Amino acid sequence: MKKTLLYFGLASLAFFNFSCDSDKEEVAVPKMELTMERTFVYHDTHETKKANYTTADFNTGIKLENDKLTIYLAAEPDEVDFEVNKADLLNGYVGIYSLKSLPNPDTGKANTTYIYDNNDGSGSAYFSQGNFIGGELKITEYNKQHNLISGTYTLTMEDVPDPMLKAPTSKPKKM
Repeated sequence: MKKTLLYFGLASLAFFNFSCDSDKEEVAVPKMELTMERTFVYHDTHETKKANYTTADFNTGIKLENDKLTIYLAAEPDEVDFEVNKADLLNGYVGIYSLKSLPNPDTGKANTTYIYDNNDGSGSAYFSQGNFIGGELKITEYNKQHNLISGTYTLTMEDVPDPMLKAPTSKPKKM
């Protein structure tokens, strides 16, 4: 008798779970579409080097922890990170955040890092605290349920070393 009640109880529980799951409406996850255009302008030679990226090229993330909102966008070899202190976040995250920059990084709201990876162990990193960076991070929508952010950003830097230059290597000469 105990076995029969146990099996009946398990069968009822399984049916209850199944029937509850079948009543749920499926929520469609919004399609993520990403684009990024990067341009290096060399004023001395009037040369430009451009790269365009689409959704398939990206590795992205967003997280709110340690009292900071971090947005990460990487499309090899380019990577951009934005970090906004929780105290500086607008209601629902939607709004315009100026980028921190020299000479006074405290006047901006979004700490910014740009990285160019040469894929050979060398690369360049540019930080808000050490560079003159112009631009803004504009968040137009935040979907809390799916942890998705919509928006745009503009980031400009002038008179910085060429991020595409590889680190010099020194090989000992054979005698």
